[in-house]
Amino acid sequence: MIKITITNRFLLSVLLLTISTILYAQEIKNTGGNLAEDPFVVDQANHQQSTDKPWVGRSTEELRIWAKKNLHTKLTAKKVIDAKAHPEWAWFRMSGLGLFIHWGLPSANPRTGDAWAIQWSEQKEKAGRYMEPASEMFKVAETWNPDKYDPDKWLEAAKRAGFGYSVLTARHHDGYALWPSKNGTWDTEEYMGSRDLVKDFVVASRKNDMKIGLYYSGPNWHFAYQNKEFEFPKTDKYTINYKHEKVECIPPLTDEMKRAEEEESKGQVRELLSNYGPIDVIWWDGSVAMEEEELRPMQPNIFVARGNIATPEGEHQGTSENLKLVNEAGWWWEACRKSENSFTPNWHYGTECESNHWSTNTLLTELIRCRSLGGNLLVNIPPRGNGEMMDWFYTVCDEMAAWMKHSREAVYDVDLDAPLPMLDKTTNYTTKRGNIYYSLPNEKNVIFISDVTFPKSVSLLRTGEKIKFEHRNKHLRIVVPDSMGTELPDLVKIEF
Repeated sequence: MIKITITNRFLLSVLLLTISTILYAQEIKNTGGNLAEDPFVVDQANHQQSTDKPWVGRSTEELRIWAKKNLHTKLTAKKVIDAKAHPEWAWFRMSGLGLFIHWGLPSANPRTGDAWAIQWSEQKEKAGRYMEPASEMFKVAETWNPDKYDPDKWLEAAKRAGFGYSVLTARHHDGYALWPSKNGTWDTEEYMGSRDLVKDFVVASRKNDMKIGLYYSGPNWHFAYQNKEFEFPKTDKYTINYKHEKVECIPPLTDEMKRAEEEESKGQVRELLSNYGPIDVIWWDGSVAMEEEELRPMQPNIFVARGNIATPEGEHQGTSENLKLVNEAGWWWEACRKSENSFTPNWHYGTECESNHWSTNTLLTELIRCRSLGGNLLVNIPPRGNGEMMDWFYTVCDEMAAWMKHSREAVYDVDLDAPLPMLDKTTNYTTKRGNIYYSLPNEKNVIFISDVTFPKSVSLLRTGEKIKFEHRNKHLRIVVPDSMGTELPDLVKIEF
């Protein structure tokens, strides 16, 4: 057997591209034209992919092994989920779009942008990034009063927009529990008159027919914080305490403290999964507070998101090539994205979130991309500290709701298992349902798909208007007239 290495695979792809170029030139010669005179051949050349495709030539099992050696851990999954064996989880993949709600103490102090501001780093200090000492962040609990908290309003808008589920940070890394917990003393029972913010979220979810997800952080930076270091990554020069003071050493956690912290976390998870009725998703972060077999007696049908499936974060981990590979490996996946145009530290609310945010077009385009690669989009849109959603959220939801009326079929009831046409047959974001493709034109309004039969019908999904096309030697080229386009994604429905 010949073993094809990554280098050899690259050389092979270059060779194939060279051969393809020669064939294109021959086609031009046969038609009596030149490259500039034949838009079909130009687009065919532009849509050739010379990048390496690790998913080609490997079995599914070989690909999983390769992924675990070469990709970030968030791009791999613990399990290969058998959809037929778990019909109770079918809703997750069909939903396609989730709302990630980072909300808690950092939201009430919008300079920080996230609980991670508690963690000091030399790099952030040199970059002039604001960091909030834990001693100051923890004080927020004494005055935090989200008097405008109205999750029913959030989720009513989200449901109309096409969101199928939402995930609330019931406890983030700062350790503050958004419900009156009987485990520990860092929760709303001690600081908010026993107000139950989780209950309000759960009730609103059910009212709006939204699947319920609860995020829970394994790490708790508040527990025994005098005995914890607050630097990330750690340095050898000194260590940082909870006041962001540079000290030589910090008394470490004792075994008794570690056991007490673990028991407190498990007790809180039991509350979350026992006190609010059926919960659809548990979303771990940092570490797993309770193993899956321990959850089942409380929530038999709960879907464990983080860990069991791949959860790439941001643009770097969530490139189309990475997501294609994850899908080809047979793993379910969910891309976690902040709804911002340029980088900020904001997972929780920060004042930058008011202006530096996705448009409706950007959100829908990202949804189409994720669906074309067989996965879900979990988009983070953080409420203000007082409990209000930002104004732009409702504008985007209204525009999405109008778009869903004519284009919903292209992103929900679609094929999600490999092989999918994206990055094999086309570079256009293209979802598929049986013999129907839904393709998004590129910036030049062009769609080019290879290795397909002559289509029975090509039309604009939004209106049903027929669109002219060219089909040569199993290649399909479509140019959408400018007059047909709008400011939102206009998909082309192609029936074979």
